[in-house]
Amino acid sequence: MDLSTTTYGSAIAPAVAQVADKAAASGGGVVKFDGMRLAVTDGNEVAEVLRGGALRVLASESFADDAVDDGGKTATTRHHFVDVQGKREAMLLLVSVREDEHRIVDVRRFL
Repeated sequence: MDLSTTTYGSAIAPAVAQVADKAAASGGGVVKFDGMRLAVTDGNEVAEVLRGGALRVLASESFADDAVDDGGKTATTRHHFVDVQGKREAMLLLVSVREDEHRIVDVRRFL
């Protein structure tokens, strides 16, 4: 397991409280969460989709988790801790990205 970390100013909160509703789209997909739209860049960074389709890369801390599937293929999921401003309040999200597929597979909110 790769435990490398990138630090850009995020804080880690203690407990997971809410799982996002996911609205996958073709070509990597967009995930909707609390009025925000999240996507993955070509470099597997988490970004907010702005009006007009522009992406704003979100600062994050991350770690990688490698898993081997039934066929013996290794798949890496990178988990990003991201501080964002939602509709009602600031939130800390754990956004999980499948690096080989360039897509978000899970979003969880920390309280």
